[in-house]
Amino acid sequence: MAEEAEKALAADGYLHNGKWNAAVGEAANRFAGQVDLASVVARSTGLEVEQPHNGVYTAYLEEGQFLDFHVDEFGFGEANLILYLKHERLAAARTVSCTVFIDADGYRECDLAPGDCVVFDGALTPHGRTPLGAGEHVILVSFGFRARDQAPRTVAHLPPVPL
Repeated sequence: MAEEAEKALAADGYLHNGKWNAAVGEAANRFAGQVDLASVVARSTGLEVEQPHNGVYTAYLEEGQFLDFHVDEFGFGEANLILYLKHERLAAARTVSCTVFIDADGYRECDLAPGDCVVFDGALTPHGRTPLGAGEHVILVSFGFRARDQAPRTVAHLPPVPL
């Protein structure tokens, strides 16, 4: 997938929201078909979801590039699974770029390596990325999942606001 992502980003990548994006291809779709990603999401969150209905390759390639805090459109899915494909950094780097979330306890930084993943609800959880350091490159794939039961996703059933 990392090789496919690099090719897709180089050929068809587009800047969106401060990061490079490209549609997933055969390798990502094959992976999603062979690995029961829905069960990974269910074990992590307790939310029963369908297999991913959408996915995108994302890259951060330039020093200082970051992703400001945001929430995703509900259409991307009730759960997101971000799988790191590549995270290159200089051994002597003073800082490392991380995926970061805002939750009831404050900020949570996730410094992930290739093969690591994180699962969250991108429509309800503000998330972003801290700035890349010199020589740092990050490539990941993000899959979106829909809940099997859509009823709890109405405004009347959203979780309480964190204090």
